[in-house]
Amino acid sequence: MKPKQFFYVLIGIIAGLLAIGGVGYYFALTNVKATSDKLATQLAEQAAADEQSQYVSRIKTQYAHDIVPILPLIDDALPRSKNQTEILAQLQRIASESGLTIASISFASPIGLPTNTSQTVAVGGVLALPINFQVQGSFAQLQTFLTKVETLNRFTNVTTLSVSRADKTKPIVYAMTVNAYVKP
Repeated sequence: MKPKQFFYVLIGIIAGLLAIGGVGYYFALTNVKATSDKLATQLAEQAAADEQSQYVSRIKTQYAHDIVPILPLIDDALPRSKNQTEILAQLQRIASESGLTIASISFASPIGLPTNTSQTVAVGGVLALPINFQVQGSFAQLQTFLTKVETLNRFTNVTTLSVSRADKTKPIVYAMTVNAYVKP
C-alpha cells in the first residue's frame, strides 16, 4: 500500500470514527437531557410532596392547639342527645336566680319509641327540642331570665313569647317556647 492510499484510508477511518462518535455523542446527550428532565420533574414532585407534608403537619399542630381544647365545649353546646333533664334543671335554676316562678313545662309528644332524638324537629342542619313553659314574674325578671338563657353553654333560642295578665292583682304570665339544639 502506498503512503497516499494509506493516508486516505487513515483519514476515512478517522472520519468514520468521528461520525460514529458524533452520533454516539448526540444520542448520549439526548439520553442525558431526558434523564435530567425526568430527574428535575421527580425533584419538583418531591419538593411539592415535602411542602404538602409540612403543610399537613402545621395544620395538624394547629388543630391540636386550637380545635382539640374546644371540642368538649362544642359537645356541650350542641350535644348528641336531647338531655331533657339537664336543660330543664338549667332553665329551673335560671328562673329561680331571676326571681321567676315556672308554672308549667311541656315537651312535644314522642313519635314512636323514645330515643335520644325523639321529640325533636329538624331545623336546618341540626335538630331542635322545643320546650314550652310558662313563667310568672315582672318584666325586669323576664329580661334577666332571657339574658341568662342566651348565655347558656348549650345552643338555645326563644322562638315564641306571649304575655298575659288576668288582672292587676295577679303576676304577669309569660308563655314561651325555647328550642334547645341537638346534633343529628
